Amino acid sequence: MEKTATVDLKMNASDELARKAAEEKAQEFSLVIGGPFYRALERMHLIGPGSSVRLRISVMVLLTWVPLVGLSLAQGAAFGNKIQIPLLSDFSVWGRFLVALPLLIIAEVVIDPWIKRVVATFDSSGIIGNDDLPTYHAALEKIGRLRDSGTAELLFLTLAALPAFLLIDNEWISNDISSWHGSTSGGLSPAGWWFASISGPVFRFLLLRWLWRYALWSVLLYRIAKFNLQLMPTHPDRLGGLGFVLFAQRHFGILFAALGAVIAGQYADSIAYFGTPIKDTRAPMVVFVLISVLVVLGPLTLLSPKLADTKRNGLTRYSQLARRLTASFDSKWLNETDAKQEAMLGSPDPSSLADYISSFTVIREMQVIPISKELVIQVAAEAAAPLALVWLVATPLEEIVRGLFKMIF
Repeated sequence: MEKTATVDLKMNASDELARKAAEEKAQEFSLVIGGPFYRALERMHLIGPGSSVRLRISVMVLLTWVPLVGLSLAQGAAFGNKIQIPLLSDFSVWGRFLVALPLLIIAEVVIDPWIKRVVATFDSSGIIGNDDLPTYHAALEKIGRLRDSGTAELLFLTLAALPAFLLIDNEWISNDISSWHGSTSGGLSPAGWWFASISGPVFRFLLLRWLWRYALWSVLLYRIAKFNLQLMPTHPDRLGGLGFVLFAQRHFGILFAALGAVIAGQYADSIAYFGTPIKDTRAPMVVFVLISVLVVLGPLTLLSPKLADTKRNGLTRYSQLARRLTASFDSKWLNETDAKQEAMLGSPDPSSLADYISSFTVIREMQVIPISKELVIQVAAEAAAPLALVWLVATPLEEIVRGLFKMIF
């Protein structure tokens, strides 16, 4: 018996240690920290104590953009009238390497702290019940392994460097117009080769890596939505207590601001050098913004079934209780003597009934789809900002003024 008790104590102690270790991992979970590329940056002291986002941006710009400038200067293709699209007049290069690439790096310090808060809150707030916590911790561990996958990053590197991009991207080689990166007849220039073999693949690798991280985050939300979540129908955030997830999700809009900068640069070149009418770009711009909003906010709808159940159950239970409370209140205070009604002025009963009515109102106003108008506007604005800049620059001033005048009057 003593041996059995000792074994049970050891097993309980082991289970407790494992549970605490899982909780600590949940508190330290990161969507950014990990993977071969991250460790390589650590070894180069570009990430870690003493490093900064500015340093990483500077190194990436030095790797992708500065050599293009140097090589283009050497061949006389950086500016001037020697060719039709010199490097410093190529809007797509500015948008890709001086706007989008820095945004992809800044996204790490913008998004990751919020993701950490969400993961830690799910772990410690009681929203995920004790029975589901081991499954939650296992899901975090699996997501962490996928985040750190060397196979995944090797695949991204291969896709980013595929020569197929040279065949489908007419930004690099054009039959119609001479540019800094070369032509079909003359082949790629030195700057064009650097763009094709270094600058372009680096940018695409960072983009694919972020898309992978976002996919992993969406999978985690899907797994969480399958748990028996302990939501509160009377929570003041009108989301059963899940409002903190929205605060994190909105920050993924910065990724689509980066994509918008790339697309804006391409459209600017098309308008300035290839004669594309600006009206032909407006519909694709709108479609891009709509897709951005759907992709960023779509994963939140995975939580809708749980919210709908919480609201439905809350309304049912509170409606039944409301009948008993109001009946008791009416029986006690209505049709009584004046003296009894005067005593109601100092009674807590009316205040309690008002508080209950307020709670019922919160349940009735609870959102089943966890997407707010402000959230849609923020994500749409981030995705549209680079495109709107192109539209403003390319649209004649008198047309803009005329449009504003019509809107006001």
